[in-house]
Amino acid sequence: MAEQQKYAILDTDFVSKANIIKTESHVLADEVLAFPGYSFFCHQKMKEELADHGKRDAQVWLKNKIESGEIVCYSDDKILSEMSRYIHNSCFSYYRSFLKQGCDIFSAEFYNQYFMPLDEMMDSEEYDQERFLTVLRSCENQIGHQKSYGEIKAYVLAQTIKPLYNTEAYIFCSDDFGARRGFANSAQIPCISILSVFLKLRLLGRMMEEVEPYFQSFLHWCFDRENPQTHVKIWLFKDGSDKREKVPLETVLHDIYEGLYYARKDGDLQKINKKKDEKE
Repeated sequence: MAEQQKYAILDTDFVSKANIIKTESHVLADEVLAFPGYSFFCHQKMKEELADHGKRDAQVWLKNKIESGEIVCYSDDKILSEMSRYIHNSCFSYYRSFLKQGCDIFSAEFYNQYFMPLDEMMDSEEYDQERFLTVLRSCENQIGHQKSYGEIKAYVLAQTIKPLYNTEAYIFCSDDFGARRGFANSAQIPCISILSVFLKLRLLGRMMEEVEPYFQSFLHWCFDRENPQTHVKIWLFKDGSDKREKVPLETVLHDIYEGLYYARKDGDLQKINKKKDEKE
């Protein structure tokens, strides 16, 4: 039986980092798009955020991939139009519900702080798609350049994918542990982080010698930035429960290829515990 097609959302931070991590001829983002069995999507908000943050290389990469059809870009207008084909005017209530759920993952007050005019408009029952989008944009204009909002839009798109394609969606997302934990635990959306991409490449049969240049680029980026990162937290089973523990970044690729890790639903790496696995 053929493996079921996977549907994946790309978020802003992931695309930005996956374009920084590169070899002499390719960026890591190209390796991700080559994953077999995946269809890739993004929200229009990601294009805007890349422009806001001056990520020119990532902007050009994304534009080219959307134009080539390798990534399907959804605007809110397109989300509503496609949902309305199946649930008619209920698409507005569904969209608002997805938006509120996404906001609640990051902050219990976020939705109430910015989107009450959307509720007031819907309570009036005097609106159509154009009016809905106008009020939505007006609310969003009050937010400013907050990084988490792009992740909220990724959540909305992931929830939209479910009824449109009758399947769960993955999110290739940032290294923000809180965001990934929210997606995976609160919303049951599987996440793939930059580090778990290296594990995925190993599972796809890529040799360590092929992957090493990307990992060295990743290390340089971690070490050379304004607030250098030299360690990463991984999970391991210890003293009867799963705990997070710091390990040196430079050891991670070697340990991945030694088969010491698997990827959790939140995109973190978990150390394989043989004794625990044998009991199970």
